[in-house]
Amino acid sequence: MKSTNQDIYKRQQLTKPGQRESFRKRLRWFATLIASIALCAAATAPLAAQGKKTPRFVDNGDGTVTDNRTGLIWEKKTDSNVNDTYTWSSTGAPDGKPLPDGTLFTSFLATMRCDISADGSCGLAGYYDWRIPNISELRTIVDCSKPNCLDPIFGPTPASSFYWSASAVSPTPTYYIWGVSFPDGGLGQDIFHNFDSVRAVRGGR
Repeated sequence: MKSTNQDIYKRQQLTKPGQRESFRKRLRWFATLIASIALCAAATAPLAAQGKKTPRFVDNGDGTVTDNRTGLIWEKKTDSNVNDTYTWSSTGAPDGKPLPDGTLFTSFLATMRCDISADGSCGLAGYYDWRIPNISELRTIVDCSKPNCLDPIFGPTPASSFYWSASAVSPTPTYYIWGVSFPDGGLGQDIFHNFDSVRAVRGGR
């Protein structure tokens, strides 16, 4: 099909240098707009992620609770064991410092570590490196904005409110062990032969 003079004239009009430059400008502007949108999306993505705060305590669903702040993994109490109590020492403090040989260590911790077993089961959640928390570790879970100064994620509250730590009171000679009272979150001491609660811990940073 032959082009007429009118068709040639129209093509010449559409391909004038000024029109081509205008088209290029619009194309560059559109490319810049797309790039700006992409940069804004990349910049706001971290802010959106920050809005989804990771909870401090996480129930692992296996009888343990992870503290994302300290890295510690705690035993979660249940209705069947929350009221179990133990002594810190049975022989006392012959050298001025209580010996860790009470039922806290010979029964509770020995079972958690699989040193002993009454029914063929031991440990917790597949871990066997449990220990008694020192007083600094125990105090990290005190939160008096919660009932009994303890997050409910840790399970029921015991009748015995005092929890043992692994830390003896100094200076020696001493007959007292540091602990925490969870109804009020208070730091306290108890004599080694008394029966008190305990919560095992493992890990940490």
